Amino acid sequence: MRPFHDWLDRVLDSGESVQDAPLHLAPAERTAVEGRLRSAFNLHALDVAGPPVAFDPDTALRAATALARACWLLVGAEENEPVALILPPTEAPAANLSADVTLRFMPAVYRRARVRDPESPLVTELDRLLRAWPLSGVLADLDGAATAPLDFGGHAGLQLLYAERLVVTARPGWIPPDGPARAWAERIFAERGTQLPVELPKGAPRA
Repeated sequence: MRPFHDWLDRVLDSGESVQDAPLHLAPAERTAVEGRLRSAFNLHALDVAGPPVAFDPDTALRAATALARACWLLVGAEENEPVALILPPTEAPAANLSADVTLRFMPAVYRRARVRDPESPLVTELDRLLRAWPLSGVLADLDGAATAPLDFGGHAGLQLLYAERLVVTARPGWIPPDGPARAWAERIFAERGTQLPVELPKGAPRA
């Protein structure tokens, strides 16, 4: 039996999480799971321009276990079960892209959790995590702003990927404030025939 590996395969192949109990990454599974994440990363990285990004296996594994934990908390957790999702943020390009292999599915978990109970501890924890990992968090359509820098260690390809995702949600608080990341955002928005969104003053009427 390979419960974590089989769960991960289904997530990566079809975007579905199926669990009948909490998942734990057993030491005996680590090598196979790391290999599966590396293969998924190699495909994911093909779409990223700029210098090659190295695979960060530790961050990839942490992100995968955080996703598995969040999915379980959404559908099967006991009342008052702790909801902490451990994934320390970093600006390193390798860590951001390696985490994104699975974290890009986390916004869907956030949306479902928010529909169920917008005041739940799980929503609060997912909100915190997604703001700390903005390459994936930008997909969550969150108000406010990210809590991590948006230049991804100066990697132009990740800045471009971020801008391509940002143009879909167009949240003003997630616009890079300056530098090359800002220039990429301006370029992508212009290519899509629109301008960067502007944060409205508090109390101003919204369209």
